[in-house]
Amino acid sequence: MITESKNFLNNKLVRGDSETFEVLFKLYYTKLTLFSNRFVNDVSVSEEIVADVFTFLWENGHDVKFASSISSYLFKMVQNRSLNYLKHQKIENLYVTYLEKNNLLDEVRSTVESGYEEKELALQINAAINTLPQKCREIFVLSRFSDMKYKEIASQLNISPKTVERQVGIALEKLRQTLKHVSYMLFL
Repeated sequence: MITESKNFLNNKLVRGDSETFEVLFKLYYTKLTLFSNRFVNDVSVSEEIVADVFTFLWENGHDVKFASSISSYLFKMVQNRSLNYLKHQKIENLYVTYLEKNNLLDEVRSTVESGYEEKELALQINAAINTLPQKCREIFVLSRFSDMKYKEIASQLNISPKTVERQVGIALEKLRQTLKHVSYMLFL
């Protein structure tokens, strides 16, 4: 069990001490996986999240400074990554719902048959949306996936409808540029 001081452990991780890393992994892997699973409710996804956290820790241990304890640092990282996963899933679900609601799912499937795998297309679209500036992305998602009118978005975000219109226009142009290799953009 790890009973050493936080500075000592931090120094060992900074130096890439594999034994210290292995002890941390064995001590926390199961606990962190169970913790992540409380958020994502999928054991395999939880295992991936925890593995990513440990990979990050191994690759970046030299840059990591533990503010309080290694335990709280690891749990906070797992929590953040689990919540990010849920946000990503929400966007994917909104996109599929939008396609279903507008009877575009069959058209997407035909696009998939002509060269793009459904998962790859969704990943490309999500990646493109995620490249938008935060406020622009938020406005675009509300506009396209929540079926809100510009006035409703403006009211919710406390901005003018003209700003919403401009931001949606900017988002569409950036997405067209980012996704210009995709021959048929259904949601634009």
